Amino acid sequence: MLAFGALAGCTGNTTGGTPTTGAQTGTEQTSSAPTSSESPSGLSITKYLSKPCDILKPDQVATLGSVKTAAAGTDVLGPTCKWDGQDPIKNSGYEVSVTEGKDFEAQVENVRKNRVFVDKQIDGVRVISTDETDGAMYCLTSIQVSKTDSVTVQIAGATDERATKKPCPETERVAQLIITNLKG
Repeated sequence: MLAFGALAGCTGNTTGGTPTTGAQTGTEQTSSAPTSSESPSGLSITKYLSKPCDILKPDQVATLGSVKTAAAGTDVLGPTCKWDGQDPIKNSGYEVSVTEGKDFEAQVENVRKNRVFVDKQIDGVRVISTDETDGAMYCLTSIQVSKTDSVTVQIAGATDERATKKPCPETERVAQLIITNLKG
């Protein structure tokens, strides 16, 4: 999953980029002011750090399509859960990372110049959606939980689903499910 490379190096340093910023259309949802300065969303990822696959409920996983059993792991962003498509040509694959202690604004700055970059709110929570190329195959949506905590959803769009399951709207849909769960 290539889009993670854009966010993975996010440790507070910004990297130069040559791609131009592309505009993405869509409706943006707005909300009220943040509830606190440390966690503007009032959300917490604590219970998902040890069990990242619990971040989606079984009925929500079913909405992903034909995916394999969840596989927990770790990467540079923290604990992860992957739902690979049953058939990578026919079924999209998903990955969710639960990130603790990495500056969200630094992550945003690292991807701000990507060709696809959208900064908006879903259900009152700030999210960014991005892809280094055109968002036709991959997209990553990162949910700001606090100044240093986030949850990132990534998709590798299957060839057969690209016409009906656009990557960025799909990662934003999954992000909305996660936000609902975080609000608990």
